[in-house]
Amino acid sequence: MKKALLLSMILASSGCALPQAVMNQNNAAIRLLERGMTEQEVTDLIGDSGNYDIPNPFRSEMYPAGEDEFKILFFYTNRTLADGDIEDDELTPVVFKNGLLDGWGWSYWENTALRYNIRIRGDATEADGDLT
Repeated sequence: MKKALLLSMILASSGCALPQAVMNQNNAAIRLLERGMTEQEVTDLIGDSGNYDIPNPFRSEMYPAGEDEFKILFFYTNRTLADGDIEDDELTPVVFKNGLLDGWGWSYWENTALRYNIRIRGDATEADGDLT
């Protein structure tokens, strides 16, 4: 028990949070999101991951759609396979439209992409090997 506590303290002080801690932090913060927040408000709320291998956000993507612009921040929220790789199904997309939080989650992002005719990673054409 003392060793586990010591390890936790060392990891926390060295800026190396465990993946489970990053997931817990991100999931708790995402539950507090409100539509209309700015990107800065969202990133301040979710905070730094404390893990160099799992930064917050894990990645971001931008998509123009007519007069609108979408920015998607992806946060690590789910471990499906402890293989060291972080795949899309282990991330939660947080969707900004024209600089304001519009929604979050895969269903929301996929429906928005469909509505605005945005081609996102993981489309059926990519699964067939066509990346153009």
